[in-house]
Amino acid sequence: MDNEEFYIGWQEGAFIGVKKARKWFFISSVVLLVTFGVTYLLVVDKFVESYFDYSNLTEVKGQVVEYPVFGIRTELEGQVITVPLVGFGKFDALPVLNELRKQSRGKKFNEIEVTLRGTLIYNEDKVWMELTEGMESILLIEDRLFPPIKIESVGSQMISGEIVDPKCFFGVMNPAYNKIHRSCAIRCISGGIPPVLAIRDGQEFSDYYFVTDENGQPINEAVLQFVGTPVKLSGTVEKVDDWKVIKVSSPFLSAIEYDYTSEMADCLSYK
Repeated sequence: MDNEEFYIGWQEGAFIGVKKARKWFFISSVVLLVTFGVTYLLVVDKFVESYFDYSNLTEVKGQVVEYPVFGIRTELEGQVITVPLVGFGKFDALPVLNELRKQSRGKKFNEIEVTLRGTLIYNEDKVWMELTEGMESILLIEDRLFPPIKIESVGSQMISGEIVDPKCFFGVMNPAYNKIHRSCAIRCISGGIPPVLAIRDGQEFSDYYFVTDENGQPINEAVLQFVGTPVKLSGTVEKVDDWKVIKVSSPFLSAIEYDYTSEMADCLSYK
């Protein structure tokens, strides 16, 4: 009969072979866990650096603008920026815009200065604001003449990217792109939040374009079936202060195509 080690769990101590097996199992498990963690950090998409200043209300003073989206043009650290405005939840802030039109007493928006209060959404060098209090977000309207908005035509281009809902993407949720966020993004854009074409540079997003029709008007309904999917858009590009706009031709389907190369890369990244 072979002299094999036989270990009973309630015995005190264990045979040498059992101890060695335990030791190597523990070491192998630690090495495997560390390897998996490092590999995951290297291959997984990085979160966009963003922040939603939830529960803190901030006042912003400046000029109301309507193009390329409803926003407030203000100065931050010596730079003129446009802070796009959205409503509470998955809705736009157009009721507040209409109220501002009434309270401006027939004056143009470049002739008045408005103070608005809301919740800020930060994303690297971009800032958005949710008008959390609705009509109560309007604090003050005063007379002031603003310099004209700087609009520069870039020309016709075809751009590859992903259509996202900017409210979630720029800070309310993280991450807020790809198919995993598609249903939420569709609801936001359906509610009037302006669609944005987000451009990747490798694994990180590097540039953004508001998507409008050829006349600069909202095009939300037309983009819904393409949200969360890599696409190529062709249209006329403009720079409006610190934002970019791509004005696609009508009908929308003639200006868009799936980016199958990026689509395949995204599919592979989920496996």
